[in-house]
Amino acid sequence: MLKRTLGPAMVGLIAGIDNLGASLAFAALLFPGALSAGLGMGVGVLLLSGVILALVIALRSSNPNTIAMVQETSIAILASSIVGVTATMTASSNDQRIATVFAVLGTSTVLTGACFWLFGTLRLGGLVRFLPYPVVAGFLAGSGWLLIEGAAVMLSGSHQASALFSTLADPLGLAKLLPAGLFAVALLLALRRSTNPLIAPLVMVGAGGVFYALLAAGDISTDQARAWSWLPTTPADGTIALPSPVWVVQNADWRAVLATTPAMASAVILSMIGLLLNSSGLELSSGRDLDANAELRSSGLANLLSGLVGGTSGFVGLGMTLLADKLGVHGRAAGMATACVLAIGLLCAPLLAALMPTFLAAGLMVFLGLELLLEWLVASRRQLPRREWLVVAAILLAIMLVGFLAGLALGLAISVVMFVYTYSRLPVVRMVATGTELRSSVDRSTVAIQRLNTQGQRIHVLQLQGYLFFGTVERVVSEVRERLQALSERPLQFLLLDLRAVSGADSAATASFLKICTMADAEGVTVIFSHLSPELRLAVERAGLAFASHSGCQLAPDLDHALEACEEALLQDDTSAGSTSEVLRHLEGALGPHPRLPDLVAAMDKLTLPPGADLIRAGESADDVYVLGHGRVKVQITLPNGRPLRLRTMTSGAVVGEIALYLGGKRTADVVVETPSTIFRLGRGRLEHLEKSDSELALLFHRLLAVTLSEKLVLANRLIQLAQN
Repeated sequence: MLKRTLGPAMVGLIAGIDNLGASLAFAALLFPGALSAGLGMGVGVLLLSGVILALVIALRSSNPNTIAMVQETSIAILASSIVGVTATMTASSNDQRIATVFAVLGTSTVLTGACFWLFGTLRLGGLVRFLPYPVVAGFLAGSGWLLIEGAAVMLSGSHQASALFSTLADPLGLAKLLPAGLFAVALLLALRRSTNPLIAPLVMVGAGGVFYALLAAGDISTDQARAWSWLPTTPADGTIALPSPVWVVQNADWRAVLATTPAMASAVILSMIGLLLNSSGLELSSGRDLDANAELRSSGLANLLSGLVGGTSGFVGLGMTLLADKLGVHGRAAGMATACVLAIGLLCAPLLAALMPTFLAAGLMVFLGLELLLEWLVASRRQLPRREWLVVAAILLAIMLVGFLAGLALGLAISVVMFVYTYSRLPVVRMVATGTELRSSVDRSTVAIQRLNTQGQRIHVLQLQGYLFFGTVERVVSEVRERLQALSERPLQFLLLDLRAVSGADSAATASFLKICTMADAEGVTVIFSHLSPELRLAVERAGLAFASHSGCQLAPDLDHALEACEEALLQDDTSAGSTSEVLRHLEGALGPHPRLPDLVAAMDKLTLPPGADLIRAGESADDVYVLGHGRVKVQITLPNGRPLRLRTMTSGAVVGEIALYLGGKRTADVVVETPSTIFRLGRGRLEHLEKSDSELALLFHRLLAVTLSEKLVLANRLIQLAQN
């Protein structure tokens, strides 16, 4: 019982103190200079946000021991924008400026929560991960710089970060700058040397204790320290100060709030990325699968509630959640304990805000900024290729020199360029083949096969894949142009473009199809499109390609039918193919001249079958082999829904059923006559009789079957080789 109580209490105390210190620093960052009158309310709102985030996410997260934290990246972006907007409100009262700050915070957090919840509900959490890693790293490194820049504004009291350099000549300014820098470096080194979770709170408390000890030693009053801006100029009356939502709505300058829309959108995007990155890190560290969409929904609800009170956004804190795992804390008590510690801090928020030294808040901002820069700029140099790391540096440089919006625009532009460049390098041509290597599912005579072997290069097949756009389709055009101009190969007669694996195409791609047809038509080449979807066909026709009136551009339902049409065209003017109606010619084409071929024909039964007749039925014993003397048959199976599916077509000279004859067993498919056919059959019993009585004739028939099987094996090997290339 004691262990179950002390573990969550310890984790909650550590997380609460860490969140408490960060909230004080964030409030000082959001309410610098003339806005410091709202510092007490700012601390109260940030602590209340921490309570809401920790409690709601602890109760609803898919990971029971999740500890939520107010996150610095969105604060960094919003603080920079808030400073710029409030600086332009010269005619506004101080109350209106402070209300505007809370309006920006609340609106941004509500938008973040709504996007979290919407993406989680629609299960779109994975979409954010499409942003390239270098761009995300550049945004986060830029957030680190904004935190350092905000600390500079906090210390100089000016809205221009460059004013920090003027404080170097001012002893009072130097007295604020040096302690902040020393504290940031000390905290950074302490956390690099030790992973003890108490280090950060102890360094913060120790630095504050040293500050007040020096005030006492120098006999400097707190009022004098406030006059020198060493302490915030906020009253320490000890009462809870929270802005009323009604007061914020009535007093805020909503035109100024609207001006921060780009910054709020950036904060939403970075918060989404941060949540998913932390969730992924938690999965890797804990070895448990987390539902990213469930985390988005729970964080969305928490941020919506936080935004309604003018608070800031937050989500799972990776470090604190892993700490709970290391301490063996499992369950929702750690997050609830964190909320309790922050609620206690909320009771004395104005007092804490008034007593926190300026250098401590600024130093903590510098530390957080350095942490982001070290992780996403320095450490990423060892992880990323040089080209991708330069993207990170370019985005950071743009943020430093021009501002976060410029860095955001540059990052999005780089994302588009990187996508186009990366996608354009993917192979858009899936396979290149000729009619010699790739055949239709029609089994033909040996004479016809030999004819196709010599004439197959007149058929050129391009199988395309992926999304065709201006960055990839030019490679298709170049491939076609190269083949049309190839002098070392047979003149091209058919160009087949198979689009089965194409997911879509832009206007540049559809225009390129028209260009290909024009090039092919000039060379007397027929272009056949197979697997052209209705949507893509409509786009191609809109580009100016009319299939109905353009005889040089045709359509085929699939590649098999396209190949079959091309093969028929190549064979129709072949005189030897025309004589294959005689089975004897077929046998001569397969085996060569032999005096016993007429005896082999005489040994077979002659069948004359009409269209629709069943030659073979699935399930029958495989006791016969057939030679198609004239006509056409199809091999098909019957699907569970009763619909027949064609597997192959066989024409004059084809041998049917030889594999099943050798293997025995049952027939696995139906063979149906398509056109009036003359077929010769040799049964198993007759073949066994020939093996005993006329071995020469039996051997001749086995040679026929061996040649047929070898031709099919050669075609299968060609397909395998094409698939490997």
